[in-house]
Amino acid sequence: MHSSAQHAAHALPMLLNATDGSIQLGNLPALIGPTLLLDEARAAFAPLVRGERDVGTGCRWLSLHRLSLGGVPAGISLCFHGQQLDMVTIGVDLPGATLEDGWPTQAAIDAEVAFMRRTLATALGRKLAGGRARFDWGEAWAGFDPKGFMASSGIRYAPRS
Repeated sequence: MHSSAQHAAHALPMLLNATDGSIQLGNLPALIGPTLLLDEARAAFAPLVRGERDVGTGCRWLSLHRLSLGGVPAGISLCFHGQQLDMVTIGVDLPGATLEDGWPTQAAIDAEVAFMRRTLATALGRKLAGGRARFDWGEAWAGFDPKGFMASSGIRYAPRS
């Protein structure tokens, strides 16, 4: 069995809900969504937390690993402003992705972007035209980030009033 396939077999699958933009991790009771608070996320997902960092922009990132999306290994980072969840970035580890000096090649990045566009479109029932799709609850995106020279994808929740 390929190592990434093996990893995905022991990972919690991410299930996206098109109705409210929430994400369920396996059978865990807590949902990732616009009402999730930072303290709740720390407690509910403690075994999956890889790290937490404050980047000084008012955003505190909580990174989770040992997940899978579309059958491949994945990780997510949750961005909280104060206690409120603003967005979730998603990264996948595609089998056979080529690295140069430990960094993904343009071909590997393009493959990840294409995979994420397909996967998000399937899960959310809407094509990501131009790499984005808008919903009542917010938006999903998947594209190339030229500044970071990497694939960038995830879900951003609309500000709550």
